[in-house]
Amino acid sequence: MASAEILKDVIVTGNKRSTKDAILFHGRIKLGSNLTQRDLQDIEENLRRINQIQLIGTTFKDGILTIQIEDKWTLFPIPMITQSGKYSNRGLLLYEDNIFGTLGTFAPGISWSNNTLNAIFYYQDESLFSEQSGIKVLLLRKSELVEFKRRDVPMDTFESFYDSVLITPNYLYKNHVFKAGPLYTNKKIYSKEGKLERQNKSTGLFFRHHLNDYQALEVMYEGLVTTYDLYAIRGIGHKWFFRHEADARWSYPLGVNFLNLGIHAHTVNDSSYFFTKILGGDEGLRGYDKSSLPASRNAGILLQYQQNILPSVFLTPFYEFNNSTLIEPLGGAILNEHAIGIGLRYYFKKISIPALIFDFGRNLNDKSNHFLLNIGASI
Repeated sequence: MASAEILKDVIVTGNKRSTKDAILFHGRIKLGSNLTQRDLQDIEENLRRINQIQLIGTTFKDGILTIQIEDKWTLFPIPMITQSGKYSNRGLLLYEDNIFGTLGTFAPGISWSNNTLNAIFYYQDESLFSEQSGIKVLLLRKSELVEFKRRDVPMDTFESFYDSVLITPNYLYKNHVFKAGPLYTNKKIYSKEGKLERQNKSTGLFFRHHLNDYQALEVMYEGLVTTYDLYAIRGIGHKWFFRHEADARWSYPLGVNFLNLGIHAHTVNDSSYFFTKILGGDEGLRGYDKSSLPASRNAGILLQYQQNILPSVFLTPFYEFNNSTLIEPLGGAILNEHAIGIGLRYYFKKISIPALIFDFGRNLNDKSNHFLLNIGASI
């Protein structure tokens, strides 16, 4: 269109589950507005970013916008199977990613992690109250087995158990998501012999800024995604602890393949077992078993290439570097370590989450091998 044209009506087809109002709401589509060609491009991009649907196409003629979509499979049980080193998690999550047809997410689940019961209750709808505001509620009971090793020799082993409650209203502004709300945690630390050594109940505030500066593609995306988290926690002795976490990922398509670059960092004014971050086993930290690196500070980079070998299947060689400061109970040493490895990814197109991840990493400095298997969801 050379000039703007008034939007008189919207027709949505193919939506067996998603409501028309939800499509208009999340697509930022307003009847009576003047639409330019750029506005139509923005609407299509908003629709592609809706994980619960697949956009087939749009047409705009005589003031009528026709949107053809296909609902993804959003209500189903998801296995939670994670294995990395001695850490294991087995469970089931009932995943409803389009509750009431309004594109909100509801996910209760239970699992066993190293013979301990975990539970999760999750609800999120970032546009529940208006186009710009919504809420997230997370109730979590989780255990983590931490086995810090050097050259495959265990240096320290402990298990943490914690109950957590997080409620975060949010505000959306263009490609930015702002979240903030109260946080409660009750955490217990057990020795490898099963003895309770420490316990702490803490309250505080959680803040998140999320930038979605990307273009949605059929598989993955093109562009930049960043996350910054701040935990302000009043813990032991009424002291305030502040943990900062930052992550930036850039994805660049090369035909049907992808180049991924990433940087990540965190720091906290504490070096005990309670408020430091337990790292390992995920993108950017595959030179360690999952939940095996207790660090009070970390910074690293990721370089990853995803080669399409079958429909929706990608072979993924990677390189990572991490600079980490261990917690004081482990000596507070500074580690500078490189890791290389290879992985497999299977991306579902008809459901709204990836289904299968397998990674094998080699820590070049520690001369140790690590793997991560994740089927379905992970907590």
